[in-house]
Amino acid sequence: MRKIFIFFLFIYFNFTNNIFSNEIKILYKINDSVITNQDVIEEMNYLVSLNQNLSQLDNDQISSNAQKSLIREKIKKDEIEKFYEIDYSKAINSDNLLSIVENFRKKIGFNSNEEFENYLISKNIFINDLKKKFVIEQLWNALIFDKYQNSIKVDSKKIDNKLDEIIKNNQEILSFNLSEIIFVEKDKISIEKKYKEIVSSIQAIGFNDAAVIHSISESSKFGGEIGWVNQNQISKKIFFSIKDLKIGEFTKPIITAGGIILLKVNDKNMITAEIDKEKEMQRLISYEKERLLNEYSIIYYKQIENKAYVEKF
Repeated sequence: MRKIFIFFLFIYFNFTNNIFSNEIKILYKINDSVITNQDVIEEMNYLVSLNQNLSQLDNDQISSNAQKSLIREKIKKDEIEKFYEIDYSKAINSDNLLSIVENFRKKIGFNSNEEFENYLISKNIFINDLKKKFVIEQLWNALIFDKYQNSIKVDSKKIDNKLDEIIKNNQEILSFNLSEIIFVEKDKISIEKKYKEIVSSIQAIGFNDAAVIHSISESSKFGGEIGWVNQNQISKKIFFSIKDLKIGEFTKPIITAGGIILLKVNDKNMITAEIDKEKEMQRLISYEKERLLNEYSIIYYKQIENKAYVEKF
């Protein structure tokens, strides 16, 4: 499978080099920074090399996704540099970042650092450039936490009562393997229009590739994949939206504070709720805090995006 993927990439990169001229052109001005056609080519290289889902898209879709990715990154970078003094050379070598890169490497299927770094070299991707992207995302998450930590309110009593009920009844619960597409629109008509556009994409290229194109969530880099989630980890609103779906089906738009969500059920099963209450309590509280922080992240990004100076040439 990997040989086929790498062969496809070889064809793709030759094609990419043919359609872009060697002349450097400014495509966008983002606040005090610029994005050039060369930046877009490099971002396309980076995205396709590290996300097999993208390899199925046509060149225009990959280019569009690369441009959106660069715009998001530059807007986030400008914002975090208002609050933090960043020594990137030090940050890219921190133990915490090395752990993040290792987890990412494993997730995309590389068994060793040497294998991963050799692959990056073969695709003209510098490991420090990749690490810098992770630093920006890590600091963005830190900024969101600093700004909203006092607004994160988890109803631990409600979680405790739910766990007591499950334990008391020795209850079996549903577990779902999910993927997501998150988007933001201002009104009902815009939501319906965007939903139809996404459904059309899903029918044409599948949910995972549609997530890469349309979702504003960080999970879009992995085709919208969330992974396994138990019913006691999600809200009643989400649960009732997905509980009767068959494997492969997806929800209608679910409106939340952090955006409009489409959820696809990749798999589901019943599990026996054998629970270490204390550990499960901490896990569910942590999950809920992360969910709320993700909502605040999307809300805050949309606020600064609306204020950012973005000029297309």
